[in-house]
Amino acid sequence: MKKTILGVYDTEKKARNVVEGLIVQGYRAEEIVVVALGEEIGSDYPTGTRVEDITSEEEDSVVDKLLLPDEAQGPRGVGNKLLELGLSDRDAPMYATDVENGRILVLTNEKESQEARTVEPCVGGDREQQEMH
Repeated sequence: MKKTILGVYDTEKKARNVVEGLIVQGYRAEEIVVVALGEEIGSDYPTGTRVEDITSEEEDSVVDKLLLPDEAQGPRGVGNKLLELGLSDRDAPMYATDVENGRILVLTNEKESQEARTVEPCVGGDREQQEMH
């Protein structure tokens, strides 16, 4: 299922606050996915929230090698994992770089929403909601 990027956050506290806010807005915890490098993420998210901690020991797949040929020094498997989670082959490399740089992604299942808007990837700082196409 395609995913909507709700944000890219520099701290776990910001990501956790967003997850809690989404639940208050009516999202079920099971619809929310938090993605980060294994050492960058804790387990104190609301019960039911899917936490994907990508480890640097994962093997690069053919997809990773094609999408991220210059990322051989970075954690392995990030681009492939984002593809598996539902990001497009266009967006996965951009967000893989964010994850490799220690940022935390918050995703949900794609929903029809008039409020969703597209934003450009940021070089630093937080990103707001982006609907994947």
